[in-house]
Amino acid sequence: MYRGVIIYAPAVEPMEQLVHRLRDCFDRERFKVKVLTADQASIPDLTVADLFLLGSLPEGKLPIHSHFTEILRALRGITLAGRVGGIFTVDSEPTLTAFSHALQDCELVLSDGNFRNITDVRSESTGLSEWIAGLTRQLESHARGR
Repeated sequence: MYRGVIIYAPAVEPMEQLVHRLRDCFDRERFKVKVLTADQASIPDLTVADLFLLGSLPEGKLPIHSHFTEILRALRGITLAGRVGGIFTVDSEPTLTAFSHALQDCELVLSDGNFRNITDVRSESTGLSEWIAGLTRQLESHARGR
């Protein structure tokens, strides 16, 4: 069974609704998915996961919510090689760009398909399922290559 984690901030609508939908997109027979707000999460939550999702709304002028401060600091010194990551936000390309920069030295392969800017949380169900399925295929491909 694969381990997944969804870490997000802030714990408000529309993020909580989106996180609930994302969690439901995972195959429960193949994944055990943990959901944490960024202020509750730590690096070990990422390092034990086979697949992780990081999601944030901007906060003021910050592209990534301040609840991610400790995680972002710790990302500067760890490797996430062998894991699959997905990054999501709602209507904020700068958030995706900031996460991309934060993860660039973590030995993690991220293509455009690993990033998702959701424009309408209510109408994205099919797109979210397809996105999670694509991330799952990446994980299975990594597992076969080991």
